[in-house]
Amino acid sequence: MQEDAAPAVRALIDGTGTVLALEVGDRSGVAAHGLAVGARLSAQVAPQDRPFLETTLAWLTAEDDRMANMVLHFPRGGGKSPFVNEVQLRSDQGLIEVRFFADPRIAARRAAKQMRRVVEGSHQGIVVRTNDRVLYLNDGFARMIGYADARELTALSQETINGVIHPDDIGLIVGRIDARMRGHEPAPHYEFRLIHRDGSIVWADAQAARVIWDGIPASLSWITDITARKMAEEAMIRAKEAAEFANRAKTEFLANMSHELRTPLNAILGFSEIIANEMFGACKPQYAAYARDIHTSGTFLLELINDVLDLAKLEAGKLELHESDVALPVLVEQCLSLLKVKADEGQVTLSHDIAADLPALKADPRALRQVLLNLLTNAIKFTPEGGAVRVSVRDEGSKGLAICVHDSGIGMSGAEIKVALSPFGQIDSALSRRHQGTGLGLPITHSLIRLHDGELLIDSSPGKGTTMTAIFPARRRIEKAA
Repeated sequence: MQEDAAPAVRALIDGTGTVLALEVGDRSGVAAHGLAVGARLSAQVAPQDRPFLETTLAWLTAEDDRMANMVLHFPRGGGKSPFVNEVQLRSDQGLIEVRFFADPRIAARRAAKQMRRVVEGSHQGIVVRTNDRVLYLNDGFARMIGYADARELTALSQETINGVIHPDDIGLIVGRIDARMRGHEPAPHYEFRLIHRDGSIVWADAQAARVIWDGIPASLSWITDITARKMAEEAMIRAKEAAEFANRAKTEFLANMSHELRTPLNAILGFSEIIANEMFGACKPQYAAYARDIHTSGTFLLELINDVLDLAKLEAGKLELHESDVALPVLVEQCLSLLKVKADEGQVTLSHDIAADLPALKADPRALRQVLLNLLTNAIKFTPEGGAVRVSVRDEGSKGLAICVHDSGIGMSGAEIKVALSPFGQIDSALSRRHQGTGLGLPITHSLIRLHDGELLIDSSPGKGTTMTAIFPARRRIEKAA
């Protein structure tokens, strides 16, 4: 008896087998199709089962709470084999509760039919095979490689069917199946190639397992077409390689160009300075003024070339750090001194706030100086007359050392910050137009900070000034000797 299964049909009958009440669930595989209130149960069963059924009913009604289990055959028309149902009967107050359980053969056939529909209708390829022979394949697999259905593909020879595997992957498949049959496959998930009917390549992703098929060990594989994904990956790789090649070419060009321009530019700077200073004798004042303009423009161009060369080295990963212990108070004093004249010209006040007992910072002195000078130069450039720029250095313990440059300037929006951090990006403002610039200072600064494993934080909003903070990791702190 199917003790754990729920009955498909329940009926309440009297001692004569007449149905008094009926509760129907899933009738599949159950001979209750003709059963109705008022009908007699004995009239539904096969003739050979009636005597035993009637005897059992008489025994049950003789006393309450008696139970009986039996197997009854229910004829079907059309030459079909009868239903075979397990039936459970229990007496209660002169009546009998009858519980019908589905014919297990019908249920099994139904489940098999449903599973076949799932397998055949799947877009995923399903293949059962041994090393040398395909035992089963579905329509999904056949369509994957260009055939109308499984019937068309299986009509071909085994050699032809095996030939749909790419020649370079046959060894992989054979090895996988062999290991799978022996239970030694390390991972049942892999990718391989198939040959489409038109000769093109189909990339496949396989999930496989060992099964018993018609009494023999076999490999069951669920196969998914991943050709589109593979093509997208290859396109991305090609695009990445092309971008990296173009970037290397650009970097090498900039580096070579910068070196080639420096030689004649140094001569221009030298001769213009000689003429402007009248080192070899007096000249007309107009010529001296022209020479000073040439020298100023040449100096700007040299700074631009140096920035471009630094950026090229940073992008190429060729800028090496030469680290030592840097005293931050000394560095700040030096940078403020260098920019005092520029600040005074713009009527901008410079100040600093630095603790006397700060630890040293392990860094490249030249790179760190360039970072602070660039941050201060930007702050002065974008602060109007009467404004202020303040430098502070904080020891934040486990968070590291922070160098902050705050200005009371025009500030930036979020979109403008992104522009400022991009190479050659410049903020469009009346102040920036009064000053020459390359748009490389902040990107170089950002890269130099990251080269020290640090980060650059920017807090800014239009009209409220800007605070730029360079944070260097705590492992770069050098404590003073006790």
